[in-house]
Amino acid sequence: MNQLLLAVQFITRIPVGKELDYEEDKIAASMAYYPLIGTLLGTVLVLINYVGDIYLPPLVTNALLLTGMVLLTGGLHLDGLMDTCDGVFSGRKKDKILEIMRDSRVGAFGVIAVVILFLLKFSLLVESPSQYKNYILLYMPTISRWAMVYAVYFYPYARKEGLGQAYQQLKLRHLLVATSWTLLVAWFLFGLQGVLILLLSWLVTIVVAQLIINKIDALTGDAYGAINELLEVAALLIMIVVLN
Repeated sequence: MNQLLLAVQFITRIPVGKELDYEEDKIAASMAYYPLIGTLLGTVLVLINYVGDIYLPPLVTNALLLTGMVLLTGGLHLDGLMDTCDGVFSGRKKDKILEIMRDSRVGAFGVIAVVILFLLKFSLLVESPSQYKNYILLYMPTISRWAMVYAVYFYPYARKEGLGQAYQQLKLRHLLVATSWTLLVAWFLFGLQGVLILLLSWLVTIVVAQLIINKIDALTGDAYGAINELLEVAALLIMIVVLN
C-alpha cells in the first residue's frame, strides 16, 4: 500500500493524507503502479466525458478533459516537457543543456512546445471516434505512464543527484508488473488492436528517448515528464489511426 500511495503522490496532485516511507528502493518500486495510476486518472476523464456529453457542447467537454488532466497532475509532466525542450532545442552542448533544463524559468521553446502539445491533444480528442472515446481516455494516461517506467529501466540517468537517482533502483519485476497491467488493459479494451497500439507506442517511446539521449547522453527527471506528455499525444494519434 505504501508503494501505491507513493505512486499517487509522485505523479498526481491527489492528496494521500498519511506519512510514507521515502526510501529510494520504495520510490523505485512504486513505479510498478504508474500505469495503474494512469488508468485511475483515465477513469476520472471518462466521468468528465460522460457528464459533458449530457450537459455540454463537444468542444467544451474536450477542453475540460485537458483541464482535468492538468489539475489532476498539477502540470508536473508539462513542466518536464518545457524544461526538456528549452534545453534540447537550445543548440548548446551537453553541460549547458543540463543547466538550462535545471533552470525553473521557462524559455521560448518550452512555451512553444506546450502550445503545440495542447493544440494536438485537443484536436485529437475532438477527432477521436465516439464509440471508442471512453476507451481512449482510459488507455491514453495508462500507456504514457508505462512509457516512463520503460524509459527509467532501459536508459541511463544523466545526473548524480535528484529524485531520478532513486528511480535507478527500479527492478525488472517492477517493469514486468507495469507492462502486464498495461497489456491487460489494452487487451481488455481493444483486443488484438490493443497489442498493436502498445507496440507502436513502445516504438515511439524508443524514438523519443533516443532523440533526447543524442543530446545529453542520458535522461533526466524532466525527460521522463516529456516522454509522458509526448506519449499521450502519440497514443491518441495511434489509437485514432488503428481504431478507425
